[in-house]
Amino acid sequence: MACCPFMQGQQHAPTRPEIVPTMAETAPTTPQYTPTTPSTLPAQVLPRGTLAKVRRDILAVMRDHRHDDGSYAPLLIRFAWHCCGTYDAERHTGGPNGGTMRFAAEQSDPENAGLGKARDLLAPIHAKHAAAGLTTSDLCVLAGYVAIEAGGGPRVPFRYGRRDFSEDEACEKYGASLCPFGDGKINPNTSRLPAADLGVDDSVKDANANAEREARTIAGVRQTFARMGLIDQETVLLILLGHQFGRCHPNVSGFVGPWYAFDPAHWSMDSIGYFNVYAEFAPQGSLRECASASKRCDLTGVAGAAGKRQFNMELMGREWMLLPSDMALVWDAEYSKILQLYYRDRRAFVKDACAAWKKLTELGCDVLLKEEE
Repeated sequence: MACCPFMQGQQHAPTRPEIVPTMAETAPTTPQYTPTTPSTLPAQVLPRGTLAKVRRDILAVMRDHRHDDGSYAPLLIRFAWHCCGTYDAERHTGGPNGGTMRFAAEQSDPENAGLGKARDLLAPIHAKHAAAGLTTSDLCVLAGYVAIEAGGGPRVPFRYGRRDFSEDEACEKYGASLCPFGDGKINPNTSRLPAADLGVDDSVKDANANAEREARTIAGVRQTFARMGLIDQETVLLILLGHQFGRCHPNVSGFVGPWYAFDPAHWSMDSIGYFNVYAEFAPQGSLRECASASKRCDLTGVAGAAGKRQFNMELMGREWMLLPSDMALVWDAEYSKILQLYYRDRRAFVKDACAAWKKLTELGCDVLLKEEE
């Protein structure tokens, strides 16, 4: 089918915490298996220098003063995350291999709302380098790597070799939808991607027992990441890494505002503010619940959609926001312990977050990959 491939359809330096070792020491590897379908063909070796050229082309479209905070980096990080976050470790389906974000059904996943702009940005870059063997699946993931670096974050070694399934291959694996959207068991909209809020348990009367009242959302976060083969430590790392970038839009997700109000287009884990909201202000109860469009959710007067809960606070003249899925890292005892340990050791966070990001973006396809030259 001849068409655009994207358009089908306060910082401390304490002794290193002992409870949470580095990811390299503890993280389980993605289950190894030997698939028998054509999707396991060896990765095509790209001509030397190809990925360096692709990186330059991604950087060339990264900055745009007309978009949000002047950068597409947060959008491209979200795009890469969503391309990978559908992985099922037990069934070896979903994830970045296959490039199923090209297909209409996955694009229509409500959790992917607003990502069309990312596809539009990357489509010309793919067209430019497709003849060299660049796949859309590699490009979508690499864009997230480049975006983290462009936002002042660390450089994470990238490996390529993800394939783009043909429609016949995708149909054989997923059926008529050509993608994993529709069989999610946790998100109410049947997405495999994480749900921001699964609601409160009103039968729990003690307003202080958040771990019980919010058990649905906590369990939803844990089960979604566990389905991908990720542990609690990696869950905390990936949520913190991703949500320092960008902001929510009421016309896209129903939520409103940035997590890091000072500079949501750049890496902030070494700064005062973002991490403090999770590790200090939220545990102290400083954030107010904002649950409907009639409540003021933003200093600009913009409100989120009716029924969309989020937790806001004003700090140094800015409005900060956490979603219920962010608050799960505070409400749940195991998540909170990991959160506090990394709050006290930012260097450990950076190292381990890079390992978690690399693992996320290679789920289900690491046996195919070649090191970037």
